[in-house]
Amino acid sequence: MPYGTLSTFDTLAASQQTVIDFGEDQAFAGIDALYAAHNEIMREQLAALVDFTTDQLRRYGGADQMNFDEVDEMGRADAQKVTAGVNVGFPMRLHQLPLQWTRRYFLNKTGAELAAQATSVLDAHRRRVSREVRRAIFNPTNNSSYVDRLMDQVVLPLRALVNADSNAIPPGPNGETFDASTHTHYLARVSTLAASDIDAVLETVREHFTQGTQFLYINRAQEAAIRAFTTRFTAYQSVQIIPADNTQRSNRTLDETNLYNRAIGVWDNGTEIWVKPWIPANYMFTYLSGAPRPLALRERRPGSSNLIVAAEDEQYPLRARFAEAEFGVGVWTRTNGAVLYTGGTSYVAPTITD
Repeated sequence: MPYGTLSTFDTLAASQQTVIDFGEDQAFAGIDALYAAHNEIMREQLAALVDFTTDQLRRYGGADQMNFDEVDEMGRADAQKVTAGVNVGFPMRLHQLPLQWTRRYFLNKTGAELAAQATSVLDAHRRRVSREVRRAIFNPTNNSSYVDRLMDQVVLPLRALVNADSNAIPPGPNGETFDASTHTHYLARVSTLAASDIDAVLETVREHFTQGTQFLYINRAQEAAIRAFTTRFTAYQSVQIIPADNTQRSNRTLDETNLYNRAIGVWDNGTEIWVKPWIPANYMFTYLSGAPRPLALRERRPGSSNLIVAAEDEQYPLRARFAEAEFGVGVWTRTNGAVLYTGGTSYVAPTITD
């Protein structure tokens, strides 16, 4: 993972000296600096989808519509009220990974080998954050019995994206109303994947907001299927290709260096389509950037969700470092996100393990 500035960790990673010869304090200072840079990058990458918060519970939905009634001179309209919305809770979970060495390890192993151990912790942290994000997005089921064990034992309602659970849905930007008992943001293809399926999942989010830039995230396995919709999809071109003068083409070039994380083109309603490594095969996810974020990442206090070294423990001949990250991810804006399952005609939640 490049950070742009050479640091002690770069020296450690290239060192063929033993850890003792390099200097234990210098080695761990370099690792700590690496963790700090990693945390900054992770927060920046999550910012598009995630609202960082210390909130345990929020209120979502409601703001239903009232109507003026026409009455005569002696008339009196019936009283009206709006629905009050629904509680949406956010989980808090403690994630831990200990690293343990013997004293002899530092006498025999090189700085490069220690650096590889430290880098593997970062990889594990990225995978865990990705897992929590995917669990929040792709699970269509509410959990009304989550116990906030790390805080005050309060039972919190964890909710999915809009899933026909009869809970209040805010009206659309032009006064549209939605049947909360049937309206869902977990869709499946009608038969074989068609352009109308993609239109449907995009509109499922778009109809709830007045503005925002829409994105559709897909797995690389679905790239060929998207490219096959040549009348609806305009691909970003390789710099190695000179298109014919009379063909419609985008004004952006294709990133040819990253096959698993890149924008590949535009759907005809202006939605940019990205291949993302964390999207499961047979699933597509869409949301609007610029609208309230679909997810919330809960932390105990601002910044405390970062990967940290929580403790060091030395009991000769063993030495251990405990890396921890305390956070939870839950759905916040239930309407700003929709999933299309392309593996069948009924939505099936993916198995998410790591």
